[in-house]
Amino acid sequence: PATGSHRSPRRERANAMISHVPASDDFLWQVTKKHNAFTRASTSGHGARFSAEPGNVTAEVSFRASGLANAKTIDIREHDGGKGKPAATCDGKKLCGSFKSQAGEVKIAAKARPDLEKAALARISAINKAGRVKCAA
Repeated sequence: PATGSHRSPRRERANAMISHVPASDDFLWQVTKKHNAFTRASTSGHGARFSAEPGNVTAEVSFRASGLANAKTIDIREHDGGKGKPAATCDGKKLCGSFKSQAGEVKIAAKARPDLEKAALARISAINKAGRVKCAA
């Protein structure tokens, strides 16, 4: 047809955007380990590199800690909890209550990655410590 509104099925498939291509964790690490948008260089001049990617609780650039290259991750993020206090989320779930209950939630989330449990608890501890107010003596 001369109207131009009819497209062949082959052309539509060629123009379709692929949103997810299955790949192994090792392959994804080989592709992203040197260059990705989340890598930050240290300003101290010692050549240290850090990662700000979601799912990386240790901020180190390594396969073990990578949130991009691993299918199972623990994502702990700090956000504003109101009243000027920082709060945290673990895998999208808001952590509230005492530190003991927050640590319990992190331990449940860390069952998928037991090697990162200690680092995740340290991250929650640092966020809670930042929100504490010292008593005036």
